[in-house]
Amino acid sequence: MQALFQKIFNQQPSGVTQTQREAMVDLCLLGMYSDSKLSVDEQDFLDEEFDKLSWESGISFGSYLQRVIPKVRSATNDVQEREEFLQDIAQRLGDDGFKQTAIDALQNLLAADGMVQLESTFMAAVSKAMSL
Repeated sequence: MQALFQKIFNQQPSGVTQTQREAMVDLCLLGMYSDSKLSVDEQDFLDEEFDKLSWESGISFGSYLQRVIPKVRSATNDVQEREEFLQDIAQRLGDDGFKQTAIDALQNLLAADGMVQLESTFMAAVSKAMSL
């Protein structure tokens, strides 16, 4: 799991903006929480490894997570809120090419724990929001 996150975030295409990085983090977190199963390994990785991201924000990555995780949790419990959050993420991801990169990364991430039914429903919502 940790290697997958490193691949997703540390080998992004050149020219990725901070806004796109934040959208990718939000999408992956939403995906991780979508199956109501966040493993200890995933949480440890969030706490320790995401520091290594090329993070160009006025706030630390840890502070960003503290701000966004409650929003992600709330969105997982409310369909309309999740749809609005996904629309916001889609807008911040930008062009269709990077949206597809985000979807591909998310699918690889979600396949890791085998929660297929819940995640297929979530991926349908993601595809709809991304208009791909």
